[in-house]
Amino acid sequence: MTTTDVGLARILELRAEISPDAPALHGEDGRSWTNREADLAAGGIARALADAGVRPGDRVAAYVTNGPELGLLLFGAWKLGAVPVTISSLYNAHELAESIEKTQPVLVVADGARPDVVAAQGDLPVRLLAGEIDGVAPLDWQEGAAVPAPEAGPEDEACILFTGGTTGRPKAVSVTHGGVRASLERLAGVSAGRPEGARGGADDAPPNLIALPLFHSGGQHALLFALHVGRGCVVWERFGLDRLERLMREHRFDNLFLLPTMLFDIVHAEHDLPFDGVKSILVAGQALSWSVRKAFEERYQVPILVNYGSTESGHIAGWTGRDMKAGLWKPGSAGRVYPDVELEIRDDDGAAQPVGTQGEVVVRSSLTRGYVDDEAASQELVRDGWVHTGDIGYVDDDGVLWLVGRKRDMIKCGGFQVWPEEIEDELREHPLVRDVRVVGTPDDRLGEVPTALVVRAEDLVTGDDELRTQLTAFARERLAHFKTPRRIEFVLELERSEAGKIKRGAVPDLAAAGEGSAS
Repeated sequence: MTTTDVGLARILELRAEISPDAPALHGEDGRSWTNREADLAAGGIARALADAGVRPGDRVAAYVTNGPELGLLLFGAWKLGAVPVTISSLYNAHELAESIEKTQPVLVVADGARPDVVAAQGDLPVRLLAGEIDGVAPLDWQEGAAVPAPEAGPEDEACILFTGGTTGRPKAVSVTHGGVRASLERLAGVSAGRPEGARGGADDAPPNLIALPLFHSGGQHALLFALHVGRGCVVWERFGLDRLERLMREHRFDNLFLLPTMLFDIVHAEHDLPFDGVKSILVAGQALSWSVRKAFEERYQVPILVNYGSTESGHIAGWTGRDMKAGLWKPGSAGRVYPDVELEIRDDDGAAQPVGTQGEVVVRSSLTRGYVDDEAASQELVRDGWVHTGDIGYVDDDGVLWLVGRKRDMIKCGGFQVWPEEIEDELREHPLVRDVRVVGTPDDRLGEVPTALVVRAEDLVTGDDELRTQLTAFARERLAHFKTPRRIEFVLELERSEAGKIKRGAVPDLAAAGEGSAS
Protein backbone atom coordinates (compact mmCIF):
# COMPACT_ATOMS: atom_id res chain seq x y z
CA MET A 1 0.00 0.00 0.00
CA THR A 2 1.54 3.28 -1.09
CA THR A 3 1.15 6.68 0.47
CA THR A 4 -1.18 7.76 -2.32
CA ASP A 5 -3.74 4.95 -2.04
CA VAL A 6 -4.45 4.77 1.70
CA GLY A 7 -7.53 7.00 1.43
CA LEU A 8 -10.67 5.18 2.53
CA ALA A 9 -12.54 6.33 -0.59
CA ARG A 10 -10.28 4.02 -2.60
CA ILE A 11 -11.89 0.96 -1.00
CA LEU A 12 -15.23 1.54 -2.74
CA GLU A 13 -13.58 2.87 -5.88
CA LEU A 14 -11.48 -0.28 -6.18
CA ARG A 15 -14.53 -2.50 -5.78
CA ALA A 16 -16.27 -0.54 -8.56
CA GLU A 17 -13.27 -1.14 -10.82
CA ILE A 18 -12.96 -4.88 -10.06
CA SER A 19 -16.63 -5.92 -9.76
CA PRO A 20 -18.82 -3.05 -10.94
CA ASP A 21 -22.05 -5.06 -11.05
CA ALA A 22 -21.62 -6.94 -7.77
CA PRO A 23 -23.86 -5.72 -4.91
CA ALA A 24 -22.29 -3.26 -2.50
CA LEU A 25 -25.09 -2.07 -0.23
CA HIS A 26 -28.51 -3.41 0.72
CA GLY A 27 -31.17 -1.69 2.77
CA GLU A 28 -33.55 -3.62 4.97
CA ASP A 29 -36.40 -2.31 2.78
CA GLY A 30 -35.12 -4.13 -0.33
CA ARG A 31 -33.19 -1.29 -1.97
CA SER A 32 -29.69 -2.06 -3.18
CA TRP A 33 -26.69 -0.49 -4.91
CA THR A 34 -24.04 -2.22 -7.00
CA ASN A 35 -20.42 -1.26 -6.50
CA ARG A 36 -20.58 1.05 -9.51
CA GLU A 37 -23.86 2.62 -8.37
CA ALA A 38 -22.56 3.13 -4.85
CA ASP A 39 -19.36 4.74 -6.10
CA LEU A 40 -21.34 7.10 -8.34
CA ALA A 41 -23.75 7.91 -5.51
CA ALA A 42 -20.81 8.73 -3.23
CA GLY A 43 -19.45 10.95 -5.99
CA GLY A 44 -22.78 12.73 -6.16
CA ILE A 45 -22.67 13.36 -2.44
CA ALA A 46 -19.10 14.67 -2.73
CA ARG A 47 -20.24 17.17 -5.39
CA ALA A 48 -23.25 18.19 -3.30
CA LEU A 49 -21.09 18.74 -0.21
CA ALA A 50 -18.74 20.91 -2.25
CA ASP A 51 -21.71 22.92 -3.52
CA ALA A 52 -22.73 23.41 0.13
CA GLY A 53 -19.35 24.99 0.86
CA VAL A 54 -17.41 22.02 2.26
CA ARG A 55 -13.73 21.94 1.31
CA PRO A 56 -11.07 19.22 1.60
CA GLY A 57 -10.00 18.89 5.22
CA ASP A 58 -13.28 20.29 6.59
CA ARG A 59 -15.28 18.29 9.09
CA VAL A 60 -18.87 17.33 8.28
CA ALA A 61 -21.22 16.16 11.03
CA ALA A 62 -23.34 13.15 10.02
CA TYR A 63 -26.55 13.06 12.06
CA VAL A 64 -28.38 10.49 9.98
CA THR A 65 -30.53 7.45 10.77
CA ASN A 66 -28.49 4.28 10.38
CA GLY A 67 -28.84 2.76 6.93
CA PRO A 68 -27.18 2.54 3.48
CA GLU A 69 -27.39 6.30 2.93
CA LEU A 70 -25.13 6.89 5.91
CA GLY A 71 -22.56 4.55 4.35
CA LEU A 72 -22.78 6.50 1.09
CA LEU A 73 -22.35 9.76 3.00
CA LEU A 74 -19.12 8.50 4.57
CA PHE A 75 -17.65 7.64 1.17
CA GLY A 76 -18.95 10.90 -0.28
CA ALA A 77 -17.10 12.89 2.37
CA TRP A 78 -13.92 10.87 1.75
CA LYS A 79 -14.18 11.43 -2.01
CA LEU A 80 -14.17 15.15 -1.33
CA GLY A 81 -11.28 14.84 1.11
CA ALA A 82 -13.53 15.92 3.98
CA VAL A 83 -13.72 14.36 7.45
CA PRO A 84 -17.05 12.84 8.55
CA VAL A 85 -17.97 13.25 12.21
CA THR A 86 -20.39 10.41 12.93
CA ILE A 87 -22.96 11.34 15.58
CA SER A 88 -25.66 9.02 16.87
CA SER A 89 -29.05 9.82 15.35
CA LEU A 90 -30.56 8.99 18.75
CA TYR A 91 -28.90 11.99 20.37
CA ASN A 92 -31.18 14.75 21.63
CA ALA A 93 -30.65 18.43 20.86
CA HIS A 94 -28.28 18.96 23.80
CA GLU A 95 -26.13 15.92 22.96
CA LEU A 96 -25.95 16.89 19.29
CA ALA A 97 -24.96 20.45 20.20
CA GLU A 98 -22.31 19.14 22.60
CA SER A 99 -20.87 16.86 19.88
CA ILE A 100 -20.77 19.73 17.41
CA GLU A 101 -19.06 21.99 19.95
CA LYS A 102 -16.37 19.36 20.52
CA THR A 103 -15.61 18.70 16.86
CA GLN A 104 -16.31 22.03 15.07
CA PRO A 105 -17.78 20.82 11.75
CA VAL A 106 -18.60 23.32 8.99
CA LEU A 107 -21.86 21.57 8.07
CA VAL A 108 -24.41 19.18 9.57
CA VAL A 109 -25.92 16.55 7.27
CA ALA A 110 -29.17 15.18 8.68
CA ASP A 111 -32.36 13.46 7.59
CA GLY A 112 -35.99 14.14 8.32
CA ALA A 113 -36.29 11.76 11.26
CA ARG A 114 -35.54 14.28 14.05
CA PRO A 115 -36.71 17.72 12.82
CA ASP A 116 -36.95 19.18 16.33
CA VAL A 117 -33.35 18.28 17.13
CA VAL A 118 -32.01 19.57 13.82
CA ALA A 119 -33.94 22.82 14.16
CA ALA A 120 -32.30 23.48 17.54
CA GLN A 121 -28.76 23.72 16.14
CA GLY A 122 -28.65 27.49 15.65
CA ASP A 123 -26.63 29.09 12.86
CA LEU A 124 -24.59 26.10 11.71
CA PRO A 125 -25.57 25.20 8.11
CA VAL A 126 -27.66 22.04 7.75
CA ARG A 127 -28.42 19.97 4.64
CA LEU A 128 -30.71 16.97 4.31
CA LEU A 129 -29.49 13.66 2.93
CA ALA A 130 -33.03 12.25 2.93
CA GLY A 131 -36.49 13.25 4.09
CA GLU A 132 -37.88 16.74 4.55
CA ILE A 133 -37.67 19.46 7.19
CA ASP A 134 -39.25 22.85 6.64
CA GLY A 135 -36.61 25.46 5.89
CA VAL A 136 -33.74 22.97 5.44
CA ALA A 137 -32.30 22.53 1.95
CA PRO A 138 -31.62 19.03 0.61
CA LEU A 139 -28.32 17.74 -0.73
CA ASP A 140 -28.80 17.22 -4.46
CA TRP A 141 -26.95 13.92 -4.90
CA GLN A 142 -29.40 11.52 -6.52
CA GLU A 143 -27.97 11.71 -10.06
CA GLY A 144 -24.52 10.61 -8.97
CA ALA A 145 -21.14 11.64 -10.35
CA ALA A 146 -17.81 10.07 -11.23
CA VAL A 147 -15.46 11.65 -8.68
CA PRO A 148 -12.00 10.09 -8.30
CA ALA A 149 -10.72 9.45 -4.81
CA PRO A 150 -8.18 12.06 -3.69
CA GLU A 151 -4.76 11.23 -2.35
CA ALA A 152 -4.59 10.81 1.41
CA GLY A 153 -1.47 10.40 3.53
CA PRO A 154 -1.24 7.77 6.27
CA GLU A 155 -1.51 10.33 9.05
CA ASP A 156 -4.32 12.38 7.50
CA GLU A 157 -7.49 12.59 9.57
CA ALA A 158 -10.13 10.24 8.15
CA CYS A 159 -13.02 10.35 10.58
CA ILE A 160 -14.06 11.39 14.05
CA LEU A 161 -15.86 8.75 16.08
CA PHE A 162 -17.21 8.92 19.59
CA THR A 163 -16.13 6.28 22.08
CA GLY A 164 -18.74 3.86 23.34
CA GLY A 165 -19.20 5.86 26.53
CA THR A 166 -18.84 3.07 29.11
CA THR A 167 -16.90 5.33 31.46
CA GLY A 168 -17.67 9.03 31.76
CA ARG A 169 -18.91 10.96 28.74
CA PRO A 170 -18.07 9.80 25.19
CA LYS A 171 -14.88 11.29 23.76
CA ALA A 172 -14.30 12.33 20.15
CA VAL A 173 -11.56 10.14 18.65
CA SER A 174 -9.67 11.22 15.53
CA VAL A 175 -8.67 8.23 13.38
CA THR A 176 -6.35 8.26 10.36
CA HIS A 177 -6.65 6.90 6.83
CA GLY A 178 -3.42 4.93 7.12
CA GLY A 179 -4.28 3.52 10.53
CA VAL A 180 -7.69 2.26 9.41
CA ARG A 181 -6.30 0.72 6.21
CA ALA A 182 -3.52 -1.03 8.15
CA SER A 183 -6.07 -2.40 10.63
CA LEU A 184 -8.23 -3.73 7.78
CA GLU A 185 -5.24 -5.38 6.11
CA ARG A 186 -4.25 -7.03 9.39
CA LEU A 187 -7.73 -8.41 10.02
CA ALA A 188 -8.04 -9.63 6.42
CA GLY A 189 -4.77 -11.48 6.78
CA VAL A 190 -5.67 -13.32 9.98
CA SER A 191 -9.30 -14.07 9.09
CA ALA A 192 -8.94 -15.08 5.43
CA GLY A 193 -5.28 -16.00 5.27
CA ARG A 194 -4.69 -13.48 2.50
CA PRO A 195 -3.82 -9.86 3.31
CA GLU A 196 -4.51 -8.97 -0.32
CA GLY A 197 -8.20 -9.46 0.42
CA ALA A 198 -9.20 -6.17 -1.25
CA ARG A 199 -8.22 -7.66 -4.60
CA GLY A 200 -10.18 -10.87 -4.07
CA GLY A 201 -13.76 -11.67 -3.24
CA ALA A 202 -16.46 -13.70 -4.96
CA ASP A 203 -19.30 -11.77 -6.58
CA ASP A 204 -21.82 -14.43 -5.55
CA ALA A 205 -20.78 -14.55 -1.88
CA PRO A 206 -23.57 -13.66 0.56
CA PRO A 207 -23.40 -10.15 2.00
CA ASN A 208 -22.30 -9.33 5.52
CA LEU A 209 -24.80 -7.92 7.99
CA ILE A 210 -23.51 -4.66 9.46
CA ALA A 211 -25.22 -5.16 12.79
CA LEU A 212 -23.53 -2.30 14.65
CA PRO A 213 -24.43 1.32 13.80
CA LEU A 214 -22.15 3.20 11.42
CA PHE A 215 -21.61 5.98 13.95
CA HIS A 216 -19.75 3.35 16.01
CA SER A 217 -16.23 2.20 15.20
CA GLY A 218 -17.36 -1.44 15.12
CA GLY A 219 -20.02 -0.70 12.52
CA GLN A 220 -17.71 1.42 10.40
CA HIS A 221 -14.92 -1.14 10.47
CA ALA A 222 -17.41 -3.90 9.60
CA LEU A 223 -18.61 -1.93 6.57
CA LEU A 224 -15.09 -1.12 5.37
CA PHE A 225 -13.84 -4.64 5.99
CA ALA A 226 -16.67 -6.23 4.01
CA LEU A 227 -16.00 -3.99 1.01
CA HIS A 228 -12.25 -4.44 1.46
CA VAL A 229 -12.57 -8.23 1.02
CA GLY A 230 -15.24 -8.06 -1.67
CA ARG A 231 -18.45 -8.62 0.27
CA GLY A 232 -21.68 -6.70 -0.03
CA CYS A 233 -23.25 -5.13 3.07
CA VAL A 234 -26.72 -5.13 4.58
CA VAL A 235 -27.15 -2.00 6.69
CA TRP A 236 -30.22 -1.81 8.92
CA GLU A 237 -31.60 0.86 11.21
CA ARG A 238 -31.13 -1.05 14.46
CA PHE A 239 -31.01 -4.50 16.00
CA GLY A 240 -34.21 -6.44 16.61
CA LEU A 241 -34.94 -10.16 16.74
CA ASP A 242 -37.75 -10.02 14.16
CA ARG A 243 -35.64 -7.85 11.87
CA LEU A 244 -32.65 -10.17 12.24
CA GLU A 245 -34.73 -13.27 11.50
CA ARG A 246 -36.22 -11.75 8.35
CA LEU A 247 -32.85 -10.62 6.98
CA MET A 248 -31.23 -13.97 7.79
CA ARG A 249 -33.86 -15.75 5.71
CA GLU A 250 -33.55 -13.24 2.88
CA HIS A 251 -29.76 -13.01 2.60
CA ARG A 252 -28.55 -16.34 3.99
CA PHE A 253 -25.62 -14.85 5.92
CA ASP A 254 -22.68 -17.21 6.41
CA ASN A 255 -21.18 -15.20 9.29
CA LEU A 256 -22.34 -12.57 11.75
CA PHE A 257 -20.58 -9.88 13.80
CA LEU A 258 -22.64 -9.16 16.92
CA LEU A 259 -22.46 -7.51 20.31
CA PRO A 260 -22.77 -9.60 23.48
CA THR A 261 -26.12 -7.90 24.20
CA MET A 262 -27.45 -9.12 20.84
CA LEU A 263 -26.36 -12.67 21.61
CA PHE A 264 -28.03 -12.36 25.00
CA ASP A 265 -31.36 -11.52 23.33
CA ILE A 266 -30.90 -14.33 20.78
CA VAL A 267 -30.27 -16.84 23.55
CA HIS A 268 -33.42 -15.72 25.36
CA ALA A 269 -35.61 -15.70 22.23
CA GLU A 270 -38.73 -17.85 22.47
CA HIS A 271 -38.07 -19.62 19.16
CA ASP A 272 -35.00 -20.58 17.15
CA LEU A 273 -33.59 -18.21 14.55
CA PRO A 274 -32.46 -19.57 11.14
CA PHE A 275 -28.74 -20.09 11.77
CA ASP A 276 -28.50 -22.74 9.04
CA GLY A 277 -25.47 -21.88 6.92
CA VAL A 278 -23.93 -19.55 9.51
CA LYS A 279 -20.40 -20.85 10.03
CA SER A 280 -19.32 -18.62 12.90
CA ILE A 281 -20.23 -15.63 15.05
CA LEU A 282 -17.68 -12.90 15.75
CA VAL A 283 -18.27 -11.07 19.02
CA ALA A 284 -16.66 -7.83 20.16
CA GLY A 285 -17.52 -4.72 22.14
CA GLN A 286 -17.20 -6.11 25.67
CA ALA A 287 -16.66 -9.39 27.43
CA LEU A 288 -19.13 -12.16 26.62
CA SER A 289 -20.24 -14.10 29.66
CA TRP A 290 -19.50 -17.80 29.60
CA SER A 291 -23.14 -18.69 30.35
CA VAL A 292 -24.41 -16.82 27.29
CA ARG A 293 -21.72 -18.32 25.10
CA LYS A 294 -22.44 -21.84 26.30
CA ALA A 295 -26.20 -21.42 25.87
CA PHE A 296 -25.82 -20.07 22.33
CA GLU A 297 -23.34 -22.68 21.11
CA GLU A 298 -25.36 -25.54 22.57
CA ARG A 299 -28.58 -24.24 21.02
CA TYR A 300 -27.29 -23.47 17.53
CA GLN A 301 -24.05 -25.48 17.19
CA VAL A 302 -22.30 -22.39 15.77
CA PRO A 303 -18.88 -21.47 17.20
CA ILE A 304 -18.30 -18.00 18.63
CA LEU A 305 -15.07 -16.22 17.73
CA VAL A 306 -13.82 -13.12 19.51
CA ASN A 307 -12.04 -9.99 18.36
CA TYR A 308 -10.41 -7.62 20.81
CA GLY A 309 -9.69 -4.01 19.99
CA SER A 310 -11.08 -0.52 20.40
CA THR A 311 -11.90 2.71 18.61
CA GLU A 312 -8.50 4.06 19.59
CA SER A 313 -6.29 1.00 19.00
CA GLY A 314 -7.85 -1.01 16.17
CA HIS A 315 -7.76 -4.80 15.99
CA ILE A 316 -5.36 -6.33 18.53
CA ALA A 317 -6.17 -10.00 19.17
CA GLY A 318 -8.76 -12.65 18.46
CA TRP A 319 -9.57 -16.17 17.34
CA THR A 320 -10.28 -17.32 13.80
CA GLY A 321 -11.99 -20.38 12.39
CA ARG A 322 -8.57 -21.76 11.44
CA ASP A 323 -7.44 -21.42 15.06
CA MET A 324 -10.49 -23.36 16.21
CA LYS A 325 -9.87 -26.18 13.72
CA ALA A 326 -6.21 -26.34 14.78
CA GLY A 327 -7.19 -26.76 18.42
CA LEU A 328 -5.52 -23.52 19.50
CA TRP A 329 -8.56 -21.90 21.07
CA LYS A 330 -8.37 -21.18 24.81
CA PRO A 331 -11.77 -20.55 26.40
CA GLY A 332 -12.11 -17.25 28.21
CA SER A 333 -9.19 -15.54 26.49
CA ALA A 334 -9.25 -12.45 24.26
CA GLY A 335 -7.39 -14.36 21.55
CA ARG A 336 -3.98 -14.66 20.00
CA VAL A 337 -2.21 -11.36 19.49
CA TYR A 338 -2.41 -10.68 15.76
CA PRO A 339 0.75 -10.71 13.62
CA ASP A 340 2.46 -7.33 13.30
CA VAL A 341 0.76 -6.01 16.46
CA GLU A 342 3.34 -4.53 18.84
CA LEU A 343 1.92 -5.14 22.30
CA GLU A 344 3.34 -4.74 25.78
CA ILE A 345 1.96 -5.32 29.25
CA ARG A 346 3.09 -2.43 31.46
CA ASP A 347 2.93 -1.71 35.17
CA ASP A 348 1.87 1.61 36.71
CA ASP A 349 5.39 2.97 36.23
CA GLY A 350 5.37 2.17 32.51
CA ALA A 351 7.77 -0.77 32.69
CA ALA A 352 7.14 -3.70 30.34
CA GLN A 353 6.16 -6.86 32.21
CA PRO A 354 7.24 -10.45 31.49
CA VAL A 355 5.00 -13.23 30.16
CA GLY A 356 2.25 -14.14 32.62
CA THR A 357 2.40 -10.89 34.61
CA GLN A 358 -0.65 -8.62 34.74
CA GLY A 359 -0.56 -4.98 33.72
CA GLU A 360 -2.09 -2.47 31.33
CA VAL A 361 -2.38 -3.53 27.68
CA VAL A 362 -0.40 -1.05 25.56
CA VAL A 363 -0.06 -1.23 21.76
CA ARG A 364 1.84 0.72 19.15
CA SER A 365 -0.75 2.08 16.72
CA SER A 366 -1.08 4.69 14.02
CA LEU A 367 -4.88 4.48 14.06
CA THR A 368 -5.64 7.47 16.25
CA ARG A 369 -4.38 11.01 16.56
CA GLY A 370 -5.99 11.24 20.00
CA TYR A 371 -9.11 12.94 21.33
CA VAL A 372 -10.03 16.15 19.56
CA ASP A 373 -11.93 17.44 22.60
CA ASP A 374 -9.55 16.56 25.46
CA GLU A 375 -5.86 17.30 25.13
CA ALA A 376 -5.00 15.97 28.57
CA ALA A 377 -6.78 12.68 27.87
CA SER A 378 -5.04 12.47 24.49
CA GLN A 379 -1.66 12.75 26.15
CA GLU A 380 -2.65 9.94 28.51
CA LEU A 381 -4.01 7.83 25.66
CA VAL A 382 -1.11 8.10 23.18
CA ARG A 383 2.44 8.34 24.51
CA ASP A 384 5.36 8.08 22.11
CA GLY A 385 3.20 6.27 19.57
CA TRP A 386 1.85 3.73 22.10
CA VAL A 387 -1.89 3.59 22.81
CA HIS A 388 -2.78 2.89 26.44
CA THR A 389 -5.98 0.88 26.29
CA GLY A 390 -6.96 1.08 29.96
CA ASP A 391 -7.48 -2.70 29.92
CA ILE A 392 -5.69 -4.91 32.42
CA GLY A 393 -4.44 -8.29 31.24
CA TYR A 394 -1.48 -10.56 30.56
CA VAL A 395 0.01 -12.59 27.70
CA ASP A 396 0.78 -16.27 28.18
CA ASP A 397 3.59 -18.41 26.74
CA ASP A 398 1.59 -19.05 23.55
CA GLY A 399 1.07 -15.39 22.74
CA VAL A 400 -2.55 -15.47 23.90
CA LEU A 401 -3.96 -12.35 25.56
CA TRP A 402 -6.08 -12.68 28.69
CA LEU A 403 -8.09 -9.72 30.00
CA VAL A 404 -8.75 -9.21 33.68
CA GLY A 405 -10.76 -5.99 33.64
CA ARG A 406 -10.73 -2.27 33.06
CA LYS A 407 -8.24 -0.07 34.86
CA ARG A 408 -10.94 2.49 35.57
CA ASP A 409 -13.52 -0.13 36.61
CA MET A 410 -11.38 -1.81 39.23
CA ILE A 411 -12.85 -1.79 42.74
CA LYS A 412 -10.39 -1.58 45.63
CA CYS A 413 -11.99 -3.39 48.53
CA GLY A 414 -9.94 -3.45 51.71
CA GLY A 415 -6.73 -3.27 49.67
CA PHE A 416 -7.80 -6.07 47.31
CA GLN A 417 -8.37 -5.52 43.60
CA VAL A 418 -11.86 -6.58 42.48
CA TRP A 419 -12.91 -6.67 38.82
CA PRO A 420 -16.66 -6.21 38.21
CA GLU A 421 -16.70 -8.48 35.15
CA GLU A 422 -15.61 -11.50 37.18
CA ILE A 423 -18.45 -11.09 39.67
CA GLU A 424 -20.95 -10.41 36.88
CA ASP A 425 -20.00 -13.59 35.02
CA GLU A 426 -20.58 -15.69 38.13
CA LEU A 427 -23.92 -14.09 39.08
CA ARG A 428 -25.23 -14.50 35.53
CA GLU A 429 -24.98 -18.25 36.06
CA HIS A 430 -27.83 -18.08 38.59
CA PRO A 431 -31.15 -19.04 36.96
CA LEU A 432 -33.00 -16.07 38.44
CA VAL A 433 -30.50 -13.47 37.16
CA ARG A 434 -31.30 -12.09 33.74
CA ASP A 435 -28.53 -9.48 33.72
CA VAL A 436 -26.27 -7.77 36.23
CA ARG A 437 -23.92 -4.86 36.65
CA VAL A 438 -21.42 -4.58 39.51
CA VAL A 439 -20.20 -1.18 40.73
CA GLY A 440 -18.01 0.03 43.53
CA THR A 441 -19.78 1.96 46.26
CA PRO A 442 -18.09 3.91 49.09
CA ASP A 443 -17.48 2.16 52.41
CA ASP A 444 -16.01 3.80 55.49
CA ARG A 445 -14.03 0.71 56.47
CA LEU A 446 -13.04 -0.91 53.20
CA GLY A 447 -12.86 2.10 50.91
CA GLU A 448 -15.13 0.51 48.30
CA VAL A 449 -17.32 -2.55 48.25
CA PRO A 450 -18.86 -4.34 45.25
CA THR A 451 -22.57 -3.68 44.78
CA ALA A 452 -24.63 -5.75 42.35
CA LEU A 453 -27.49 -4.25 40.35
CA VAL A 454 -29.55 -7.24 39.26
CA VAL A 455 -32.22 -7.58 36.60
CA ARG A 456 -34.35 -10.46 37.78
CA ALA A 457 -35.51 -13.24 35.53
CA GLU A 458 -39.28 -13.64 35.60
CA ASP A 459 -40.22 -15.35 38.84
CA LEU A 460 -43.47 -15.00 40.79
CA VAL A 461 -42.43 -17.02 43.82
CA THR A 462 -39.07 -15.84 45.17
CA GLY A 463 -39.14 -12.55 47.05
CA ASP A 464 -36.39 -9.93 46.87
CA ASP A 465 -34.98 -10.66 50.32
CA GLU A 466 -34.93 -14.39 49.66
CA LEU A 467 -33.21 -13.90 46.32
CA ARG A 468 -30.62 -11.60 47.90
CA THR A 469 -29.78 -14.37 50.33
CA GLN A 470 -29.58 -16.92 47.52
CA LEU A 471 -27.32 -14.74 45.39
CA THR A 472 -25.00 -13.94 48.28
CA ALA A 473 -24.56 -17.63 49.07
CA PHE A 474 -24.19 -18.38 45.34
CA ALA A 475 -21.40 -15.80 45.02
CA ARG A 476 -19.61 -16.94 48.17
CA GLU A 477 -19.39 -20.46 46.78
CA ARG A 478 -17.63 -19.22 43.65
CA LEU A 479 -15.67 -16.14 44.68
CA ALA A 480 -13.24 -15.00 47.32
CA HIS A 481 -14.94 -13.33 50.28
CA PHE A 482 -13.75 -9.84 49.31
CA LYS A 483 -15.33 -10.24 45.85
CA THR A 484 -18.77 -11.19 47.14
CA PRO A 485 -21.22 -8.30 46.67
CA ARG A 486 -21.86 -6.53 49.95
CA ARG A 487 -25.11 -5.16 48.60
CA ILE A 488 -27.64 -6.37 46.03
CA GLU A 489 -30.31 -4.17 44.50
CA PHE A 490 -32.92 -5.10 41.91
CA VAL A 491 -33.51 -2.89 38.88
CA LEU A 492 -35.84 -3.16 35.90
CA GLU A 493 -33.06 -2.68 33.34
CA LEU A 494 -29.40 -1.71 33.05
CA GLU A 495 -28.35 1.51 31.40
CA ARG A 496 -26.33 0.85 28.28
CA SER A 497 -24.48 2.99 25.78
CA GLU A 498 -25.78 3.18 22.20
CA ALA A 499 -23.05 0.70 21.29
CA GLY A 500 -24.77 -1.83 23.58
CA LYS A 501 -22.24 -1.72 26.40
CA ILE A 502 -23.15 -1.51 30.07
CA LYS A 503 -22.41 2.03 31.23
CA ARG A 504 -19.93 1.97 34.10
CA GLY A 505 -19.05 5.63 34.55
CA ALA A 506 -21.15 7.11 37.30
CA VAL A 507 -22.05 5.13 40.40
CA PRO A 508 -25.85 5.30 40.80
CA ASP A 509 -27.44 6.89 43.84
CA LEU A 510 -28.72 3.89 45.78
CA ALA A 511 -29.76 5.76 48.89
CA ALA A 512 -33.45 5.62 48.00
CA ALA A 513 -33.36 1.95 47.08
CA GLY A 514 -33.36 0.60 50.63
CA GLU A 515 -30.67 -1.17 52.52
CA GLY A 516 -30.19 -4.20 50.25
CA SER A 517 -27.38 -5.50 52.43
CA ALA A 518 -25.87 -8.87 51.66
CA SER A 519 -23.01 -8.95 54.14
